[in-house]
Amino acid sequence: MPPTTTPPAARSRSRRALVGFTVALLAASASGVAAQGPPAGASVTVSVLTFGPGEEVFERFGHNAIRVQRPGTGLDVAFNWGMFTFDQPHFIQRFLTGDTKYWMQGFSGAAFIAEYQAQHREVWEQELALSASEKDSLVKFLDWNQREENRYYRYDYYRDNCSTRVRDAIDGIIGGAIRNTATSRAHGVTYRSETLRLAKAFPALLLGMDFVLGPRADTPSSGWDELFVPMRLRDLLREVRVAGPNGTLVPLVAREVKLVSDPTYAEAIAPPSMIPMGRRIGLLVAAIFLVAMSSALVRNVAVRWIVVAIASAWSLAVGLSGAVLLFAGIFTRHYYMGANLNLLLATPLSLAIAVVLPFAFRPSTSDRLPSAAVALTSAAAVAAVLGAVITIGGPLAQLNGSAVALLLPGHLMLALFVRKTLRKEPRA
Repeated sequence: MPPTTTPPAARSRSRRALVGFTVALLAASASGVAAQGPPAGASVTVSVLTFGPGEEVFERFGHNAIRVQRPGTGLDVAFNWGMFTFDQPHFIQRFLTGDTKYWMQGFSGAAFIAEYQAQHREVWEQELALSASEKDSLVKFLDWNQREENRYYRYDYYRDNCSTRVRDAIDGIIGGAIRNTATSRAHGVTYRSETLRLAKAFPALLLGMDFVLGPRADTPSSGWDELFVPMRLRDLLREVRVAGPNGTLVPLVAREVKLVSDPTYAEAIAPPSMIPMGRRIGLLVAAIFLVAMSSALVRNVAVRWIVVAIASAWSLAVGLSGAVLLFAGIFTRHYYMGANLNLLLATPLSLAIAVVLPFAFRPSTSDRLPSAAVALTSAAAVAAVLGAVITIGGPLAQLNGSAVALLLPGHLMLALFVRKTLRKEPRA
C-alpha cells in the first residue's frame, strides 16, 4: 500500500488544512484521467509550472511540476515529484540516514496552482514548443512514472529532487537540449552558496546548515547541476532552443505567463555571510570563560560553579554536534555532509568534557579528574586550531569560517579557564 497522500507541501498548520484537503481530494480523479494516457497532438499543451519561495524554510527553495492540458476535454494534470508523508514507516530513520522516500503523483492543475496562490507564492507557467510526437512520448513517460511500481524514488536535496526530475524528463524528450544549453550557463554557484542564498530568511537555522555541509558542497556546480533549484531551471528554459517544424531553431518556451504575482516571499539575490553571527556567539562564550579567570571570580565558589555549568552545557552541545557529523560521515547517504572537517572544531571529545568537568571541580576529588579535564580541553582546543588551519587552502579546503568563528574562541578560552582554575587555584 502507498503512504497516505498528503498535500504537495505537506502542511500541518490549520489555516492550510482546507486547501490541502481540496487538493488531495482532487488528486484521485486527476490521476485517474492521466493514467488513461491523454491523446497527443497539437491540442495537448505541455508546460512547466514553477512556484517561487514560500514561508517555511523548505519552501524557500521553490518547487515545480509538469502540467498537461487538453482544452475542451477537462484534462488538466500537474505531475508533482515532491510528494512525501510524515506518516511513512520509519520516516525519522529514513530522514536521518538519507534514505528519504518521495513519490510522483498527478494532481488537478488548477487546484495545484490555487494551493500555492493561497500560500502567497508566485507561479510561472512556461508552455513548451514540443512536437506532437514529443508530447506523446512525454505523456507516456509521465503515465509510466506515476504507476505504483515506478513512482517512488530516493530523494536527494541536491542531486535528485522535484526540479531535477522535471529537468530530466523534458531533456530526455528533446534530445539533451537542456544539458547542452546549461553547459555554458554556469553561474559559479555552489550547493552551499545556493543553500545560504535561498534560506537567507532563517539565519539561526542557516548557521546550522552551514555547519553540517562539508567540502563537497563547496565545489562550483556545473550549469546542469545548479538546476536543482526550480527558479534556475525556469530561467534556463527561456534560453533553450530546439528544432522547429522546418528544421530551424526555435525557443523551447513558446509562451510564458506569470499566473500569480505576489512579492510576499522574495527570492534572495546573494548568500549571506554567517561569519558575523558565528563570531558574536563565539566571542560571547569565550568572554564568559575569560572573565571567570579573574582572581576574584575564581575564588568565588558560586560563580565558579555557574561557569562550570555553562562550560558543561556548551561542551555537550558541541560534542553532540560533532557526533552528528561523525554519524553522517559514516552511516548516512547525505553525500554533502560527508568528509566534514568541522568534526575537528566540534570534536566528540567535548562529550567527555561535559561529563568530566563537574566532577573535576568537586573539592574532594582526586587529582586524576582535574588532570583529565585539563588534558581533554587542551586536546579539543588543539583539534579546533587544526580544524581552522587545514581548511584554509589546499586539497582539504572547506568554507567553514562561520564554524571557526563560532567554536574556536570557546575552545581556547575553556582550555585556559580549566588549566588556570584547576592547576593554579584552590578548588575548595
